[in-house]
Amino acid sequence: MATDEWNGDKRSIEELIADYQPGYSMEQRFYKDPEIYKREIQNIFLKHWVLAGHVSQIPNSGDYFLFEMDKESVIVIRTRDGEVKAHLNVCRHRGSHICLEKEGNAKLLTCPYHAWSFDLDGNLVAARLMGEDFDKSQNGLHPARVELVGGLILVSLSENPPSLEAMRKDLADVFETFGFDKMKLAASKTFPIAANWKLAVENYQECYHCTPSHQEYAKVHALALAPEKFSGLKKDFLETNDGSIRLGESNCYFDLAKPGDEGYQYGRNPLLRGMKSGSLGGEAVAPLLGKIRDYDGGASEFMVGPLSFFLIYNDHMVGYRFVPNAHDRCSCDVFWFVRDDAVEGKDYDLEKLTWLWDITTQSDEEIIVNNQRGVDSHFYQPGRLSEMEHFEQSFLNWYLAALKG
Repeated sequence: MATDEWNGDKRSIEELIADYQPGYSMEQRFYKDPEIYKREIQNIFLKHWVLAGHVSQIPNSGDYFLFEMDKESVIVIRTRDGEVKAHLNVCRHRGSHICLEKEGNAKLLTCPYHAWSFDLDGNLVAARLMGEDFDKSQNGLHPARVELVGGLILVSLSENPPSLEAMRKDLADVFETFGFDKMKLAASKTFPIAANWKLAVENYQECYHCTPSHQEYAKVHALALAPEKFSGLKKDFLETNDGSIRLGESNCYFDLAKPGDEGYQYGRNPLLRGMKSGSLGGEAVAPLLGKIRDYDGGASEFMVGPLSFFLIYNDHMVGYRFVPNAHDRCSCDVFWFVRDDAVEGKDYDLEKLTWLWDITTQSDEEIIVNNQRGVDSHFYQPGRLSEMEHFEQSFLNWYLAALKG
């Protein structure tokens, strides 16, 4: 199939982007054309920062876990001097994966194919029966860029990724208030989704579906309310805020990003009255985070890069990561974080902690797959977006600009 032709549509990708009509969903081809997916790999996935995991997953020297996205596998590892580094899981000999287990501990990274061995910093230290002109120093593992935000490990596969410094400076008070450097990963779960990755991200961007589709969520979060009811509750929330937790106001996708910086957002919205946290009945489920001293009836949204999202309650944080696996498959990885000194079974119950976003994501998986099935139909046409889908519209605007490059 020619790059500029898809099912009889001879428009180039640039022409398809130019033909998008704001206020509507996108044409079917955006969700099904493998050539568009290839463009996304180059213009989006290989350029931006993505949540790989958390430092609490690798407390000791040699501890590692794999972060995988599309065809890429990355070894995230704790080195002998305590640094967190990331290497492409691709042997420099003939390309075999080196680490075959999802997590573990290793003194050396030894390829199971021909036994080339690399130290924890990625340097080649042993290669059997190579010629005298072979230079081990030129055959270390390909590095991936790593940045820590508190204990969050962000990875980029770009040689020159966008800067995170503006985000660090702007949100320093937020990271301190919630104790980003004093959290640990309590649980994680992966949800494979038989759909294009954009349908998963678009679903996350709007709450138009929350009331009919997520009754559990709608009993806790004010964002599920109709706009006029939400506005009244938000007004009361802002007026009664004591200033101990930064509010922020995110109005569009990546609205805090400047040229050369990674896109990010932060905002805080009310829960329904009387709710403390994202749980059954809105009850507290873990010790308060960071410098938080009480429940103010709110929850913060934080995002960095196009695939990593966080919902910060006063007593725990939930991370969402959407990763593409192919043009028609993706995964949603959910992470639950608590204060680093909290003890499971004493300070928090894992089932109560994970209940809301486990059941909500299970529902979303079904919703997104059904969405893809409809988009696959010969009769699919772009539909009008509602006023509760303004964040989705902002995402579409950003996506089309990024795809165009």
